[in-house]
Amino acid sequence: VWVRTACKRCMYTSLLLLLAGSGSDSALDANTTERIGPSSRVLPRCNVHVFEPVHKTSTKSRQGGSTESQYDVFSRIAPRVNSTPRSSADWILFGSDLTFRDAHRYPAIRELIELAANSTVPIVASSFFIHTRVPHLRRRSVYIFSEMETRSEQILVPFALTVGSKLDGLAPPTAWENRRTALFVGHVPQLWISTTRWRIWRQLYNRSDATVASPDVWTLGIGLECARNGTWQEHCTGLHGPVNMSCDLKPRSATRCRAVLREPGFLRDFVAAGGAVVPSKLGRDAYLRAGLDHKFCIVAAGDYPNTGKYVEAIIFASRGGCVPVFIGVSPRSLAFGSVIDYRRVALWSGVSSLGSNLDLWRRWSAEQVRPMMEYARTVGKLLDYDAEGAEQALREVCRRVRIGRGPEPAMGGRVYG
Repeated sequence: VWVRTACKRCMYTSLLLLLAGSGSDSALDANTTERIGPSSRVLPRCNVHVFEPVHKTSTKSRQGGSTESQYDVFSRIAPRVNSTPRSSADWILFGSDLTFRDAHRYPAIRELIELAANSTVPIVASSFFIHTRVPHLRRRSVYIFSEMETRSEQILVPFALTVGSKLDGLAPPTAWENRRTALFVGHVPQLWISTTRWRIWRQLYNRSDATVASPDVWTLGIGLECARNGTWQEHCTGLHGPVNMSCDLKPRSATRCRAVLREPGFLRDFVAAGGAVVPSKLGRDAYLRAGLDHKFCIVAAGDYPNTGKYVEAIIFASRGGCVPVFIGVSPRSLAFGSVIDYRRVALWSGVSSLGSNLDLWRRWSAEQVRPMMEYARTVGKLLDYDAEGAEQALREVCRRVRIGRGPEPAMGGRVYG
């Protein structure tokens, strides 16, 4: 795979990333070789030692009944590593995912701190938005695999999703001209957290050419209707029946959302949300099928600045499915931005202009979106742990431990051509 390099004071140079092993099914001997620069200089090999802590996190120890596997980055990367002895390692991979949802995270963090205090080589751990609470690690040579934000010690990697192999087992995508326009599914946060997805839902829920499904948008409207017409429990069960356990939720105060409350049509749309059919959620198989049967997939920031749906949408496009439309997603919070030019694989829209943009884009022909799908086929495998996601993460670590800590290159610096 050829990579093009751009900088202000030099001409374009060529970078070739060579995969170790005979294919994506073989374990990656992190002895990765890279040829870089005009002289095709061979860089030193990169050896990895996998450290096995006593306290291991897993879906079985997740709190609040959470069994999401999208945070299990270590479990997707480790099988691709042939662990070398610690004495010859260039860096150490800490063998536990430090997600804040796991009951074992703090004992595991203590082990990580002790390991860092006694290590002379960099350490990489897999975290989910908790490392900022552990100041001890930020003063040591510890890097963090993270799906969120970008700090100097972070190495941004994709959410640990399994999509590509499942899509390959489905029937081919619907012909472009026969597809519905937009697909928007998933969690809609409470307004005091973020209003982005709510504003998108408002624009799309009445469109006949859009598929809109959310398992929890109705809780927003129920909160308002409860305040107007009775108690929360009574109104919730009146709409959705006494068997719905979500009726035990308590509505949050809307005092931080006054700007949204003043928007034209807010009351109508909020009441509509409260009356939404529950559960309004696509099953996994139906969701994957929908990704191949729509023209555009709407990807928006949710509770956190990032979302795993950007990975799914790009992999949909790589199979000829929907083209991603990013809203409120920062390019710097997307994985491998030093080698993937996200401007070539997705469309970008503001919230208020989404409806008019969709009206324009839906008239595009298959030929007009073909370049984005072709680029998605080139780079989608780097985001897919069923393909080369783990290998790309390991290549990124080898690059970072050589150059030391420092900000990630801005998007568009080195890109797949």
